[in-house]
Amino acid sequence: MIQLKSYFVASFLNDFQRWPLWIPVFFGIGISFYFSLSIEPSPGWAYGGIGLFVISLFIVRLTTFRLLLLAIGLTTLGFSNALLRTHFLRTEMLHYALQPLLLDGQVSRVELKPTQRGILYQRILLTDLQAETAEKLPQKIRLTLKGKRERLWPGQRIRVLAKLSPIADPSVPGGFDFRRQAYFNGIGATGFALSIPEILSTSSSWSTDLEKQREKITSFFIQNMSPPLGALAAALITGDKSSIPDTVREDFINSGLAHILAISGLHLSIIAGVIFLLIRRGIALIPFLSLSYNSKKIAAIGTIIMSFLYLMLSGFGVPAQRSFMMISLVMGAILLDRTALSMRTVAFAAFLVLLIIPESLLSPSFQLSFAAVISLIAGYEVWKNPVAHWVAGGSWLHSFLVYSGGLVFTSLLATGATLPFTIYLFHRFSLHAIEANLVAVPLTTLVIMPSALLTCLLTPIGLGTWPLWVLEKSLGLLIQIAALVGSWPGANIGVAQPPLFSFILVVLGSLWLCLWQQPWRRWGVLPIAVGVFGAGWQEPPHLLIDGFGKLVGLYDGKTLYVNSTRRGKFTAEIWKQYLAAQEIKGLICTEGVCRTAYKNIPILISHDQDNQPCEKGAILIRLEPSHTPCTESYLTIDWYDLWRKGGHALWLGLTMYHVKQVNTLQGHRPWTRRAVPRKERPK
Repeated sequence: MIQLKSYFVASFLNDFQRWPLWIPVFFGIGISFYFSLSIEPSPGWAYGGIGLFVISLFIVRLTTFRLLLLAIGLTTLGFSNALLRTHFLRTEMLHYALQPLLLDGQVSRVELKPTQRGILYQRILLTDLQAETAEKLPQKIRLTLKGKRERLWPGQRIRVLAKLSPIADPSVPGGFDFRRQAYFNGIGATGFALSIPEILSTSSSWSTDLEKQREKITSFFIQNMSPPLGALAAALITGDKSSIPDTVREDFINSGLAHILAISGLHLSIIAGVIFLLIRRGIALIPFLSLSYNSKKIAAIGTIIMSFLYLMLSGFGVPAQRSFMMISLVMGAILLDRTALSMRTVAFAAFLVLLIIPESLLSPSFQLSFAAVISLIAGYEVWKNPVAHWVAGGSWLHSFLVYSGGLVFTSLLATGATLPFTIYLFHRFSLHAIEANLVAVPLTTLVIMPSALLTCLLTPIGLGTWPLWVLEKSLGLLIQIAALVGSWPGANIGVAQPPLFSFILVVLGSLWLCLWQQPWRRWGVLPIAVGVFGAGWQEPPHLLIDGFGKLVGLYDGKTLYVNSTRRGKFTAEIWKQYLAAQEIKGLICTEGVCRTAYKNIPILISHDQDNQPCEKGAILIRLEPSHTPCTESYLTIDWYDLWRKGGHALWLGLTMYHVKQVNTLQGHRPWTRRAVPRKERPK
């Protein structure tokens, strides 16, 4: 025991210079704890947490106890930061559907979405809403305008008759919370237009002008390139993925190339590299400038400026923010004649992103991007010196082998690091992601992004035809690669939702493995192994009911049987991925009642208010309010249960059952939907 204690103490002291890397980790733990609560704490707790963090700063020294107190202080600071962010945001959320309203609102963003026939329709964000109603309207809503409509632009104020509805709850208890995401995006409701929008006025500001420029670039690519190539080009440049067809999106997901569709650190890094090269080579062509000034530092300043402009144009995505911070630090190091690309750069970028946008910790883009970057830097920290020594003493063949091996090694690290997040968030993974990325990433790096940048720079002066042709051909090749790899066996392997504790163990073990440098880092393999083996301990639910009372699903271990194959298609697909079901089939329903069974337990699903059968020992699911109770039933769930508690998940046994409800797990938070009786609603 004494030797083991001495081993850990010596390892900690030898790795002491790495402890700042854990600052964003403890900060993120505090944010996670805040979002895991079932009740909203008082803002006073936030000020107390900030006070504890300030106290911990004054007594930090080398001793373990004081570092432990600092870790606690960082955790409380993360908790306080998330709490204050939520408190001051105060997004007004709609809790029930409203009657059609005549709305006046300011258009802040316009997205083009394709129908199944490929026809584009508009989806807009409206702010500064006004209507003649006693209802308290949200600050921002998302409105769908289907059919042939006049093209709207940011900055226009419109009047439209619209039907507003609340944002949907999670499809399953513990699933992805769309309402929470909308709350932090400032969106309080969704809806669709019932009339042709009337344009009242047009205003201009830097934000609306920026959005208008993004929309113009998106429209340029969509109109001047054959579908779906224009949609992909718009996704890479402006971050607008709304017009990408579902089939193409599925091919990219199945082949492990979905990260290419998002504005990520990869795209911004490529843009920064191209800009740095163009500026430096351009200065070298002018003898006076190259002899009088440091071209490297001038290129660094220009790269920071142009990268920020691209960040604005892309919509300030979380991976792009992280990459911009790292690029700025690297370029700042060039200005100061230092080297800055290290794990501390990543830690600083992660802390800064979480400090500004604490809710980004829960977003897939944050988790995937930082997981990939941390694993890459940790891997190259181990192999950099041996490989450099081997290349220095060898021929050109050594350099070629290192370059080729580096591509494989990079793909292995990035794929392995993001695999736990892919399984937990998307319930699937691909066995061929490495092969696809070995071809697609160099194609994107060397051809697609440079040609896209040149298209944007040269088109205004009439020279964009050639780079646009290159962009179109290379994007066509990228789509073919995604479709080919996505059709291979093993390209889309479904995995049922693993338990949360398993995911947490894998993440913490991976951080332990990557952030330390001493041999004790190998202890990180232990929680990873426990988390992997624990992933199969959770049995998926046998019965699922959505919160709107439209869809009921019975899962038998292979097939998901639903009461309707026409209603709730989006929810059914989410359930299929969540359960890793092989297919979806419809139940046999007659006279408004679907009858099935599980382990000899009868299940009756009625969606007709006038036909609500009662059967002894049966599970009764009534999607309409119950007229008469059924005391002999095994379990009864009706419309009022769904209205009050949201979607249900049931685990069935012969003598007992276990139920989880969406609203029970969510608790009472600012973004959760509340069941508001009609008598409490404004007249």
